[in-house]
Amino acid sequence: MADALPERLPPAWILAGGLGTRLREVLPDRAKALAPIGSRPFLALLLDQLRAAGFEDVVMLLGARHEGVVEFIAAQSPARADEPPPLRIRVSIESSPLGTGGAVKNAEALATEPFFLLNGDTYVDFDARAMWRQHRDSGALATLAVVQRDDCRRFGRVDFTPEGFLAGFREKTDAAEPGWINAGVYLLQPEVVSLIPAGRAVSLEREVFPTLLASGRRVAVSRQAGTFFDIGTPDDLRAFQEYAQLKHHD
Repeated sequence: MADALPERLPPAWILAGGLGTRLREVLPDRAKALAPIGSRPFLALLLDQLRAAGFEDVVMLLGARHEGVVEFIAAQSPARADEPPPLRIRVSIESSPLGTGGAVKNAEALATEPFFLLNGDTYVDFDARAMWRQHRDSGALATLAVVQRDDCRRFGRVDFTPEGFLAGFREKTDAAEPGWINAGVYLLQPEVVSLIPAGRAVSLEREVFPTLLASGRRVAVSRQAGTFFDIGTPDDLRAFQEYAQLKHHD
C-alpha cells in the first residue's frame, strides 16, 4: 500500500514590513528581507526552507521599502521538476508602520484558517508538522516556538508551565542567564486576528499575547532544537552570512 500524502500545512505569513533602522548602515537601500546572503537575498532562503518543509501558501506582510520585495516575488521562476512545487505567494502592504500585531490585523481578510507567522528577519529550523500537530492537540488559540539559549540577555526569556503552556515573558536583562527565548515562529487561529485592535500599531509580544493570557486563553509553547539566527543587527547579519557560506560548502 502506498504511503499517504503528508497533510497540507496551513499558510505561512512572513512579517517583513519593519523599518530596519539598526541595519541602515549596511542596507541603506533595501528591506531587511532582501539582505544579501551570498548571491541571494535572505528571503530566498526563507522561501526555500518553507517549500522544502511542505508549505504551499505564503502571505508576505510588507510595509517600508516593499517595492523591492514585490519585484523579487514577481521574478521567481517555477521550480524544477525534481523540486517541490512553487509557492503561492500573496502580499499585504501596510501604508504606515503597524507593528507585528498591526501588520497581521491589516491582512485580516486573508485569515480564513489557522496560519503560521514568521519573523522575516529570523532564520530558525523548526519542525512545522510537529508544531501543527501540537497546536491542534493542545486546543490552544496560539502556539509559540521557542529555542534554548545560554544567554537570554538580548531576547528576554519565555516562561511556560510543565504542561507546555505559556506563563509569561521576562524582559531583557543585563544579567546573562540561560533559558528559552521566542524563536519568532507562531501558529495562530483566526480568532487571534479578530482580537487585535484595528487602526493603530500593535505588538504581538507586548500586547496580544499578554492579553490572551490575562483573559485565560491557552497559548501553547513548542520547543525547537534547530538552528536560530536573528539578522536584525549588522553583527548578527554577518554571523548568518558566515554560517550560510559554511553550510553551502559542506
